Formats: sequence, structure tokens, C-alpha cells
Amino acid sequence: MLKVILYATLTVVGMIATFVNPLYGVIASLEGYLLNPSVMASEITIFRVQLCVTVAFLVSWIVKRERGLAPVGNEVGALICLWIFVTIGSLSAFWALASSEVALESIYEVFKTVLVVSVMVRVIRTERGMSVVMLAMIIGVWHAAFLHTFGNRLGYVPAAYTGRNGSVLPDAQEAVMVLFFPSLVLLATLGKGVERIVSWGAMPFVLNSVVSTYERTGFVSLVVESIIILLFLPKRITLRLLPCLVAGGCIFVFRLTPENYWQRVDTISAPTQEASANSRFVINQASKRMFLDHPILGVGYRNYPYISPMYLDSNFLTEGKRSAHNSYFTVLCETGIAGFVPWISAFLGAAWLLRRIRKQIDMQRLTKVEIYAMGFEVGLYGWLSGGCFQAHHEVDPAYWFVGFAVVLTRLHQMRQERWNRGGEQEARAIAEVAVG
Repeated sequence: MLKVILYATLTVVGMIATFVNPLYGVIASLEGYLLNPSVMASEITIFRVQLCVTVAFLVSWIVKRERGLAPVGNEVGALICLWIFVTIGSLSAFWALASSEVALESIYEVFKTVLVVSVMVRVIRTERGMSVVMLAMIIGVWHAAFLHTFGNRLGYVPAAYTGRNGSVLPDAQEAVMVLFFPSLVLLATLGKGVERIVSWGAMPFVLNSVVSTYERTGFVSLVVESIIILLFLPKRITLRLLPCLVAGGCIFVFRLTPENYWQRVDTISAPTQEASANSRFVINQASKRMFLDHPILGVGYRNYPYISPMYLDSNFLTEGKRSAHNSYFTVLCETGIAGFVPWISAFLGAAWLLRRIRKQIDMQRLTKVEIYAMGFEVGLYGWLSGGCFQAHHEVDPAYWFVGFAVVLTRLHQMRQERWNRGGEQEARAIAEVAVG
């Protein structure tokens, strides 16, 4: 009962606060996903918490008529690509080979996410606003990681949502944790105040959550992210991050991972000798054939599992269906080239925007915007690498990062212009003194 009161109160407060300031609506919408009250307090699922909070946020934005920051280039193209993908996914209901209803219901969920992201871009207009949203997300991620690991032991979360193959989030647990891990590392080292403290506190729980899933995909993504941090971030930042990475690595290897975890990870080096890993090769070949049969428009959004029996033997099916276990093959087979190109362009475009901010970093005046950009960029790379082994293409935070890339690009440009104006004023003052 106390859980119901807690999450119901948070929901009501979030819905009221969004009419005071739509920025609170952004936080409420994102926390509705990260806190996921439908799992923590199943008694309130009838209220569709996420839907109610999202509707309140959208209504408040319409009432307030927030305009957002001025564009600085073609950064909005990443969002446009997402909308093209949603359009193709919706239209695929007309040619879906198995179920038009499944296609529409599934793409509707993506539509809601992209709509929230598009409005979010208009609402976040200051670095302070972005900082508040970032802190709220870190707290939400900490909450999800902690309850995924300890929720069942504390009698707080049903066992079905925790541990191996479980998730207290609407999407795959390790995929969300992987997206946020680089941001935690960067903020724990380069952040200040509450952000830094909360990031240090959340990091071991996030790592433990990834371990608890026993997913090899999570391990591979973490390795990819660590390599990118070490090789591609500015050297002075990498040197400052080293103690944090070493500490995290030691905790991960010597404290969090049981022996049977490493036995499962070892199968990565010999995939053909382990049944689950070996089946991926067969599924990938089936996906290639499915794509070649329907290259332009695909088989219909989320219709892959229902069409898979036409391309796979029964011993590879579970309850008569099979997922592609690959984000790229899933999107390619279900929406064809028409849907895959805008989908991948959105995330690569977001990564490019974030990379452009990273390349302009001045170590003498490192800003939060630049720290956030590096964290989101590396997080996207980790998520994209994981997509080679699991179908994580619908994970909501990845779509948030596309919106954040647009916001951070505009905030960074605004800061650069402010510095340039300040530099000009300083030069003018020096010139006046020299003339005098």
C-alpha cells in the first residue's frame, strides 16, 4: 500500500508540476519510464501512468507554447529522420504479411516516444534546464539498477522482473544501463556537486544490474564503451577518467561477477560451440533471405517473429516464433530499405552532432554541455554495438539521446556565441586602453 501511495503521489505531483513549467513535464515523462510504477506498484497499472504523464506534458506545452532554441544548422535532420521512420512503420500496416494490427500497435509506441522527444527539444532551453533533466535521469537509472538487483530480496519487486532475463524497465535492462554508463563515468570524474555524488553512487549498481542479466551483449557494449573512452576522448580527459575506469573495472571483475558469469562470457570467443550463440548465425542467414525477399518495404513493422517460421526450422523457434536478435536485421526486414535508412541515419546523425561538440572542446573552459555530449555519444556507440546481438531498436532512452543531441548542439552554439561576444568586448577594452 505504501508503494502505491508513493508512486501515485509522484505521478500526481509530476502532472501538476508540468502545468507550472513544461520542463517538469519532461522530467515527469522520463521518470515515468525509469521509475516504471507499473512494476513497482502493480496496483496502479490501470491508470496508465506513463500515458497520463505524457498527455499532461503535451497539453502543458500546447498551453505554454514554448518555442525552443533557435536552430544553428541542420541538426533537426536527426529528428526528421525519426519521423520518417515512424511514418514508414505506420504505413507498413498496409503491406504487413502477418498482422496489420501488430504493426500499428507497435509503431504507436515508437510514435509516442518520438513525439515526446520532439516536444522535449522545444522545452529544454538552458544549460540549467538540461542539468536538472540529467540529474533526474541519473536518479531514475540508479532507482532502476538498485531495484533490479535488490528489489526482490527486499520484497519490493516480483522475482519475474529481477535478475537474469528480468527488467524493471519497459525495455531490456542492460540496454538502458549501457546507454547511461558513460555519462556516469564522466560526471563522477568531471561533474560537480550533487551530479558527481549521485553518479558515483549509481555506478556500481548500474554495473551490477548489467551483470545480473547475464547478457553477453551488455558485457560487449561495456567493453566497446571503455575502449572508445580510452582511445577517442581528449587525452587530458582520458587521463582524468582512468582512476574511475580502473575502480569500476576492479569492482566489476572482483566483486560483482560470479564465476558462472565469466563462463557465459567465455562463449563469445567460441560462438559456434554454444547453442544460443551458434543459433545467431542461422537466424542471421534467415534474416538475409527475408530481406532479399522484401528489400524495399519489408514484411511489416514487428511482423518478423510471425514470418520467421517461413525461414527457420521448427527447432529454432520458441512457441512458433523467433526474434531476429539483431536491431539492424529487425528494422531492415520489417521496414525494408525505406525504413532502415532514416532509422539508422537518425542515430548516426545524433552521434555526429555529439562528436562535433566533442571536437570543439576547450579544456580551459570545459562545460556541462560538452560533458553530457561525450557521455551520450559514447552511450550511443555502446547501444549500437549491442544491436548486433540483440533487437534493442525500440529502447526509449536511445531516442531521447537523439533529442538531446539537438538540444546540446544549440546550447553549445549559444555558449560559443556568448564567449565570442565576451572576447570581442575584452579585445575592445584592451584596444581602448592602448589608444589612451
